[in-house]
Amino acid sequence: MSSSYHVLCLSHDPAITVGEYGHRPEPALAAITAGIDGHAGCDLVVGRYSYPLVEVCCPASRDQPAKLTCCHGGPVWLDRDWLRLLAAGYQTTDPLVEAAVKKVSSLCWPWERLRRLRMELDIELREPS
Repeated sequence: MSSSYHVLCLSHDPAITVGEYGHRPEPALAAITAGIDGHAGCDLVVGRYSYPLVEVCCPASRDQPAKLTCCHGGPVWLDRDWLRLLAAGYQTTDPLVEAAVKKVSSLCWPWERLRRLRMELDIELREPS
C-alpha cells in the first residue's frame, strides 16, 4: 500500500491536518517552506500515513515557521512507535524511566509538543508528574 503525506499543525490542541500532499514527502515539506495560508508562525510537521500515521517529520529548522528549540539542517523522521514510547516515558512515575527520557528526548519532541499528536498516535493522555 502506498503512503500519503499530510501537513499537521501542532499549534492546535489536538493537532489538525492542514493539507494532503500526495505520495511523496517533498511536496509537503515544500509547502511548509513556502508557507501555508492561515498557518503563518504555526508549528508544522509532516505525517506519513499508511492509515494509521506511521511516521512524523520535523522539517529543517530554517523551514519551520514556528520558533522551536530544535535545530537541525534537514528533515528528521521519527517512527510512530518511537513517539508512542516517548509519550509513555513522559507519563511515567518511575524515576529511572524519567531520567532516561530526559537523556534521550530530543529538543524536537518536548512533552507539550508531543501530546498534541495524541489523537494521531492513539495514546491515552496522563499528565506527567
